[in-house]
Amino acid sequence: MRKVGRNDPCPCGSGRKYKTCCGIYHAGIRYPDTVEQLIRSRYTAYAIGDVNYLYRTTHPSNEAVVGKTEEQYKRETLLYCQRVDFTGLTIHSTEPEDEGGIAHGTLTARYRIAGGPEDFFTERSEFVRVDGRLLYLNGTEIETPAADD
Repeated sequence: MRKVGRNDPCPCGSGRKYKTCCGIYHAGIRYPDTVEQLIRSRYTAYAIGDVNYLYRTTHPSNEAVVGKTEEQYKRETLLYCQRVDFTGLTIHSTEPEDEGGIAHGTLTARYRIAGGPEDFFTERSEFVRVDGRLLYLNGTEIETPAADD
């Protein structure tokens, strides 16, 4: 997990300071209104271990949440964040809500586990709006090569 100061570059790769990028969402000052904002802020939450934010932005029907208490989810997610060093994010595309209310985003996250070689996964994510707020519904890993930043 990274330690990120308010004036450090945001881990999401936006080029902005953390305090004016994902930090405003993590602190509860604003809530992400777009798929891109939610992807970036959730990626950064994984990078810094903000399990409270991850829980708040995950839909209750997501498989990581179903059948677990809030404390179990947060404990498991924190252990994951402690093992994985997220090294970069590429957002390939985002799509607004369709007629069924589902928004999509495709991203590649780069990471290292225990100082090992860099690896990546590409995911097509689904988001749904509940009470006006976008939540991460689920994601499917897809076979797409990582794009260079």
